[in-house]
Amino acid sequence: MGVGSLVLWIGLPAGVLWALSMLTESSTQHFLLALIAVPAAMVLFAPALFWLNALYLLVIGALRPEEDDEDRRWRLGGPLELFLYASMAMALAALLAWIFFFGERPPYTVW
Repeated sequence: MGVGSLVLWIGLPAGVLWALSMLTESSTQHFLLALIAVPAAMVLFAPALFWLNALYLLVIGALRPEEDDEDRRWRLGGPLELFLYASMAMALAALLAWIFFFGERPPYTVW
């Protein structure tokens, strides 16, 4: 779940942005498609993490397969919440490090 959470916050956006850079010709087109494709890829990947969390809860015995109570499944957080928060913090730290230490200043300014 930890690796999957990092993939959700770092791997998927980077992979989608790279794929779009190969498919698009202009930076405007790349930007507009990224606004749609990155969140869509994250939404499509998230159910795999939820399934993995439910499987973990089944294995440790916190959730029984015969129980069909969806509310109980959502109340039992499992470790996924912690992994998602920690990986989001790592992704934000990596983004800020890139912006302030490794990123180049653009040749033009907006204002």
